[in-house]
Amino acid sequence: MKKKLLGTLVLVLALVAAMAPLSLLLSRGAQDALDAAESVEPMLDLLAGSPTYCANVPVAPLMALEDAWAIEDTRRESDAPLVAGMRNGDQELGYDAASQTFYCTVGMETGETWPELALFAQAESGVSGLNIAWIDDYAYDYAHDAVRSGYRYELLAYTDTAYAYVGLVFTGLPLVVLEVAGGTDVLGEEYTPARMAVSGAGHAGINSGAMVHLRGGGFVKEYPKLSFRVELHTLSSTGDKKNDLGVLGMPADSDWLLIANAADSSCARNELGWSIWRDWNADGNGFMIQQTRMVEVFVQDEYVGIYQLMQRIRPAEEIARMGGNPNTDLCARVIKDVNIEDKPVIDLMERVNFWAELRHAPQGMSAERAFAQFEPYWQMNVQPFSSAPRLSDEEFSSIAAQCTDVEEMMDFFLFLQAAGLGYDNWFNNVYMWALRDGDHYVYHLSPWDMDMAFTKMLGFEQDTLNLYPQQAWRMLDLDVNGSRETMRAIWNEKRSTILTDDAMYQRVDDFEQMLNASGAYLRESEKWYGGAVEANLSEIRAFAVSHLSTIDLELERMWPQGEGQ
Repeated sequence: MKKKLLGTLVLVLALVAAMAPLSLLLSRGAQDALDAAESVEPMLDLLAGSPTYCANVPVAPLMALEDAWAIEDTRRESDAPLVAGMRNGDQELGYDAASQTFYCTVGMETGETWPELALFAQAESGVSGLNIAWIDDYAYDYAHDAVRSGYRYELLAYTDTAYAYVGLVFTGLPLVVLEVAGGTDVLGEEYTPARMAVSGAGHAGINSGAMVHLRGGGFVKEYPKLSFRVELHTLSSTGDKKNDLGVLGMPADSDWLLIANAADSSCARNELGWSIWRDWNADGNGFMIQQTRMVEVFVQDEYVGIYQLMQRIRPAEEIARMGGNPNTDLCARVIKDVNIEDKPVIDLMERVNFWAELRHAPQGMSAERAFAQFEPYWQMNVQPFSSAPRLSDEEFSSIAAQCTDVEEMMDFFLFLQAAGLGYDNWFNNVYMWALRDGDHYVYHLSPWDMDMAFTKMLGFEQDTLNLYPQQAWRMLDLDVNGSRETMRAIWNEKRSTILTDDAMYQRVDDFEQMLNASGAYLRESEKWYGGAVEANLSEIRAFAVSHLSTIDLELERMWPQGEGQ
């Protein structure tokens, strides 16, 4: 086995000398326990056989039909594919083997003209003397029309004895290719050796060794459209290690999430929610202002749809970024019991109607002690229907004044309303940050996984505010530290900028137009929803705008302007 690994390493290092950038090769990182035969060697094999390094047959210009017919007449039609992969310069194409179709990203700024292409093909294993040429003249069409329609152009691949046709579709979205050692059947919650390639117009192509596992909990596990966590790896003179790469213009990192949003057929709610949160915190002062990109994903030569490629949460680094100290401060996440996995949890259902999962604690601090540091937060958020004792108004006001950044709490409360987060992002999918301030902690909140955004409150026939966050509305009722004036100032500012009716309408409309102009939603809907149709976000658009008026009315009804000031 060591001799085989050494031979593979020699092959890869030879490729390094011949073709940069094989410096993006692999690393250990997540599973140091895996030895070379279990992790490094499979990743090396995947990389060495990838189109980035093996697609060297140039695609010839348009072939005359008479010449194509002559090739058909003098060769047999191959039962098996002749082409294993393709690249456009350093950008790997996605491949759907079932339809023998390749996908090439050209970006969203194509207009009528085509970008220059540098297409190369990789011969299937055992195929020698491969040639390939265009049969369809893609340049005859406007680029934006071809991308939007997802038109499949034909190419003829042939050798001295055989021929086969393959298709090529142009897309506006970036592409992510995942290849897993041993196939997707071996994927589970443990890391598995793999390879990830990312292609995006205007960005350098990425082809990296990776460790991959499935992610996501609760009911989303039941959906066939899977989500993934990917850790990029590189091979260096010191061995296998994690590889920080800037992907599609996002900050360099080794850890990335591919989120399927399988429960949301619009593919829009989570991304729209994150886009608002980023604009809401444009000054960079909020927790978890995560960057995301919409991409199309291929796994094991199968098209699997539209995904969000997203930065992973790094609690210790986020605490430090926000001026805290990872050696004293903590992070927990609100979850439901169906999402419990392997992290420490505490059952708070009787008091606050959720579980909490520990995400970061100072070194040496037990989970029990860590959860105890959140006790004032639990006390402020006991639900009215709970049998647990609730704080008196005086007790609540005292704790809230000491343990809350009023502006941040009002920010989060209003964002919750503006994004139509009617349930999921209070009893689930909220991050809680406890930052030490003298002899106590100050608590901060940030959202996560907003795939149920832009919906009415669960169980309510009429649209209304989400008043599940006990702490926020009790602070407003009691006007703790001038909460009402702070809330009103934030809401008035947002309503005049990022939350005007026109701005909200345009935000949703722009996303719909992007999905359709990219051609991606046609493929997504055909893959998962029974037929190729264009995206229609009219219901989300209408609710998103009308809900703003509901918030205006409810805020004025419950906490009138001028009252409490």
